[in-house]
Amino acid sequence: MSEGVYENPEPFKDDEPDAMKNTDIDGQIYSNVRAFKPSPRDGIVASEPDSSGKRPFLVAAVCLGLLCVLLLAGIIGLSVYYYGVSKSFLAYKTNSSAVIEQLQTSYNNLTKERDQIQTSYNTMTKERENLQTSNNNLTKERDQLQTSYNIMTKERDRLQTSYNTMTKERDQLQTERDFLNWRLTNLSWQKFESSWYFLSTETKTWKESRQDCLKRGADLVIINSDMEQEFLFKLKKRVWIGLTDSVSEGTWKWVDGTPLTNPRYWNDHQPDSGDPSGEEDCVEIHKDWIFPLKAWNDMPCDWKLNWICEKVV
Repeated sequence: MSEGVYENPEPFKDDEPDAMKNTDIDGQIYSNVRAFKPSPRDGIVASEPDSSGKRPFLVAAVCLGLLCVLLLAGIIGLSVYYYGVSKSFLAYKTNSSAVIEQLQTSYNNLTKERDQIQTSYNTMTKERENLQTSNNNLTKERDQLQTSYNIMTKERDRLQTSYNTMTKERDQLQTERDFLNWRLTNLSWQKFESSWYFLSTETKTWKESRQDCLKRGADLVIINSDMEQEFLFKLKKRVWIGLTDSVSEGTWKWVDGTPLTNPRYWNDHQPDSGDPSGEEDCVEIHKDWIFPLKAWNDMPCDWKLNWICEKVV
């Protein structure tokens, strides 16, 4: 290659017309080449370039231009892309900031609510403990009151029992005192088994006889046994007893209202309800009959006889 250069000592000639100078990229290239053309002083002799050598330079220039265009397009595309990315990033950053602020606000609100709930929980826990303490105190007081109540109930029952016993003793003493007073004023009374009997010394009708017994705190005698019947028969007097059918004919009842249940003390053919002159509605013990357990006889109630009062003690 060096040999080809030194074969033509003449400087590079510009064979192109002036009209073609600097009109295209080749002209620019050749102008640049002429600007850097070696001089004879340097000892370098350049030969006239062959016209066929322009073609590679033209292709290189075209490729370089295309590359520049592509680079420029790439730079523009990247600029547009990064602009969009930057804009998106700014929008995202803005949205993210808003979201972060919202999340921060929500977090603060939740934290505040959590603190309020915690405070409420602590307050309720304290109140629960206070209520539990109050409940325990009330339970303890209730148990104490229940114990006191049980003691008082037991004491009340003991006093009630004592009161009942003393009341019974008082009533018994009162009865005994009344009986002693009665006995002192009624020395003519006789005792048989658990009852006291008074035999009158005068005669009265059945009704008058009963009234006298009632005044004495007694009543006409009620006979309940064979021994009592025999005891009364041995007094050897015709006496009224407390048996009558004056309320309902044929229905014999004692003065206390109980019906006659043992009619075997009637004398034979008694009761006979009397003769046509009057009804026989009251009962006597007849002293002249032989058998003491066959000594009852019905008589008109207005007859006057002795009578026997009975006082049960």
